[in-house]
Amino acid sequence: MSELNTLTNFIKKDFNKSLKSFPFPREPKYLYEPIKYALNVSGKRIRPILLHLYGKELNADPNDLMKLSLSIELLHCFTLVHDDIMDSDNLRRGVPTVHKEFDISSAILAGDGIFTIGQLVLTELNNPNIYKLFNHTVLDICEGQGFDKQFEELDNITMEDYINMVEKKTGALIGACLSLPAALAGKNDKEINKVKSIGHKIGIAFQIQDDLLEIFSEEKNMGKSLGSDILYNKKTAIAIEANKNFHNEWNDLINKFDGKSIENIRSFLIKNKIKDKIDKLVEKYFYLSFKEMEKIGLKRDCSLYKFIKKIQGRHS
Repeated sequence: MSELNTLTNFIKKDFNKSLKSFPFPREPKYLYEPIKYALNVSGKRIRPILLHLYGKELNADPNDLMKLSLSIELLHCFTLVHDDIMDSDNLRRGVPTVHKEFDISSAILAGDGIFTIGQLVLTELNNPNIYKLFNHTVLDICEGQGFDKQFEELDNITMEDYINMVEKKTGALIGACLSLPAALAGKNDKEINKVKSIGHKIGIAFQIQDDLLEIFSEEKNMGKSLGSDILYNKKTAIAIEANKNFHNEWNDLINKFDGKSIENIRSFLIKNKIKDKIDKLVEKYFYLSFKEMEKIGLKRDCSLYKFIKKIQGRHS
């Protein structure tokens, strides 16, 4: 595993260096200071690493892969800035969110600017198919967020509804981390759709993991507020399963939740084996993604496979 860590640390360091050296203008400060603040909070860079690892399998040009990974991470950052506003989250990666540090108007504008810069980076590749795939990804993410917000007002959301939502909201971006390098390497539509499907399944598993970690991790590890999904009535996999099987008890529990102490909710989910069921759902989608990877020749000894295994075992 040390060889994988060396490789992924190199990709992360190289990516952060490229992002830090990006020539952002200085003025107007109202736009660019929040943009720099949003991008200065270094995350795990899971998406750029996925993209580079798959691009490496395809022998793609590293400079072109860096442009793709910059556009993907800028898109990801844009979604986080706007999601934090919509979800009233005040912490992101352990620091105040953009709208908390500045204000809502400047955060909205910063998100728009980040998204636009991501588009401009892509134009340097002069590849219409990549541009098309990227924008389909953006629309999928917007649709996923639309479903997410819409579901807050509804009580009859099924697990199938939820899976469809997170496949768009989270799966689409991870799917793009595989489909964009495939397009860069000249793969046909059938091959691109295969790797996109793998990314979607990884994204579904990843998001359900986040649902669990949002309750069962620690705030210092997650770098954000815990329990906000419950506080704002998010229809997560956990909430759907609990509401389906323990409707009255679950509603009583979440109505009493003050956004602080989460121990009662943890105990309830463990005692009633809801956590076990959701753990198995995560395992199912990782299993499906690995199965599809092996079908297209991405075997267990390749760095991409090993890195996704590492994601599967994450705790934050």
